[in-house]
Amino acid sequence: MSTQLIKFNVCLYKKDDISHDDFVKWIKEDWTKKALPVLKEYGIVKFTLTTTPPCFREPFRQALVGPMGRPQWTVPDYDIVISYWLKSVEDLEKATKDPRWIELEEKEVLEKTNMALGHFVIGHESVVFGVE
Repeated sequence: MSTQLIKFNVCLYKKDDISHDDFVKWIKEDWTKKALPVLKEYGIVKFTLTTTPPCFREPFRQALVGPMGRPQWTVPDYDIVISYWLKSVEDLEKATKDPRWIELEEKEVLEKTNMALGHFVIGHESVVFGVE
């Protein structure tokens, strides 16, 4: 019997002086290229990026207040969600302690990402419908 994977989401906000498009391009093209070897080495099973374009946010905020009748709900302003599927939390901890990861964080991530804000979501994903 296989152990259920842990899904770990990191919701990131860009710094104010960088456009959403430039931030997403950097994550997809530059950061990912450097991060993937480290993630693979430490057994990260799956890795995805979900962009959250600004043009989606306000219409959904209005829908929550109006037609959906959920005025207390929120649509966050984060720009991208990085999702990792892990066999154990320790695998990700080991990856983030790797000197290559630390260098990437210090030289690039801190320059482009608003580290004063962010969210973690951790749990198990259950696919009820759709292609996995």
